[in-house]
Amino acid sequence: MEISVDELATIEDPADLAACSLPELRGVRDAYRAVENGLSYVRRIVQGRFDIVSILLERRADGQTDTDLVALLPESLSEHLRGSGLPRPPQDLEPPAWTDDIVGEADRLLPPGGLGALVDQSDADLRTAADRLGALEREVSRARREAQVRMDRIQEEIVHRYQDGASVDDLLA
Repeated sequence: MEISVDELATIEDPADLAACSLPELRGVRDAYRAVENGLSYVRRIVQGRFDIVSILLERRADGQTDTDLVALLPESLSEHLRGSGLPRPPQDLEPPAWTDDIVGEADRLLPPGGLGALVDQSDADLRTAADRLGALEREVSRARREAQVRMDRIQEEIVHRYQDGASVDDLLA
C-alpha cells in the first residue's frame, strides 16, 4: 500500500512560504497536523497487531507453549507506549475518513476476529502476517515522518515571523 501525504493533505504545500500570510501558514500546518494525527492513529492499530503476532512468535521460539493470548497482551501492547521526543498535548479528534482505508488494509492482513485464533496459526503463517504488518507499519511511519517534516517546515516559518517581530494583530489572526 502506497500512502501519499500529498493525497491525504487537504491543502497544497506552498513552495514560497514567505509569500503566505500567517493565517495561510497556520491552515497548512493544521492540515499536516490532521494528516499526522490520522497516521499516528492507524500506526498504533497496525503496530498493536504486529506486536501481538511478534510476541507470539518470540514465545514460540523460546519454547513457551502458552496459548492464553489475552495474558500476553499487556506485555505486547506496552512496548510502544511513548516514542522519543517531547510529549504532545492530548487532542480530542475524530480520525480522518481516509484512515478507514488503512485500517481496512490492516484488517485484511489480520482481521480483528482473527486475533483470538492466532495461537492456532502455524509459525509460517504468523511470520507472513508479521512481515506484512511490519511492511504496512513502515509505510505508515514513513508517511507520518514526511507529514512531520512538512509540518515542521511550516512551523519554522511561523516561528521565524514571531522572531522577526510580526505585529500582535498578525500573530493573533
